[in-house]
Amino acid sequence: MGMAERIKERRLVMDYTQEELAEKLGLQKSAIAKYENGRVENIKRSIIAQMANILDCSPAYLMGWSEEVQEQTQVTQTDKDLLHKYHYIDDKGKHTVDTVLEMEYNRCKTADDSKVVKIKTEEEKPHQIPDAAHRRTDIEVTEEMKKHDDDLMKNDDLWK
Repeated sequence: MGMAERIKERRLVMDYTQEELAEKLGLQKSAIAKYENGRVENIKRSIIAQMANILDCSPAYLMGWSEEVQEQTQVTQTDKDLLHKYHYIDDKGKHTVDTVLEMEYNRCKTADDSKVVKIKTEEEKPHQIPDAAHRRTDIEVTEEMKKHDDDLMKNDDLWK
């Protein structure tokens, strides 16, 4: 599979249109079409690196130099220690770690303009909408109280 086919394949896997990918790269849609049909072979290294980042693969994969979509990363002793601790905790602890890790991962990925990622909305991930404040048993929780809590949870300025 050549570079043109790999670009198209990764774009489709990531569920981007040519226009969306072009926008993320700061290019015209026609440039992506040319890349995918093989009419352009000399793509700038900076574009390939940025495209690989957006398409969640390695530049070597896009270029056809590797069959591995992602390059293997070296596991450090710290990584091993964290994995050991993760395996030790129960399902509730794992769920907490997974949730926080996903939130922090998305925060860091979106903070870096060169690492754009699609973030699902609350409607797409209703299982992750926090509602701990609504679990009180000592008082009757009203709709007004729920709305107030939701407004606080959605205020990004409070979570910086």
